[in-house]
Amino acid sequence: MRRSMLNAWLIGVGILAVAYLVWFFALLAKLFSGSLVILLWLAPFIAALISSYLGPSKKVLLGISMAIPTAIFAIAFNAGYQLLGNAVDFPGLKGTLILFVVTVIYGGILSLIGGVIGYFLSKQRSKGMSTG
Repeated sequence: MRRSMLNAWLIGVGILAVAYLVWFFALLAKLFSGSLVILLWLAPFIAALISSYLGPSKKVLLGISMAIPTAIFAIAFNAGYQLLGNAVDFPGLKGTLILFVVTVIYGGILSLIGGVIGYFLSKQRSKGMSTG
């Protein structure tokens, strides 16, 4: 059971990693896009929804847990972009702390919503499988 919980969590983290990597390399290539901004903002919701849906138990908690990797990726890629000599909105240690807090809050809200939706979708799936 723990193995599948870990797998569901890693899939969610993988979704976040892909979203942040795409964003990072698009910024490096100077390919700013409103669509990529939306993808980045929705990534915690999507990761939480899928993790929660796939998780065997504690589904909402599994979804909410996506807030922490979201914040870690945000500060890591922000710092990396800055270390490459680019200007960032939240530079330095103080900026990193601000970005972490802001990202944990918005990531937590989106992860909670995604986790709850994933929970209900998985219950609908299991209800349909037991009656069909």
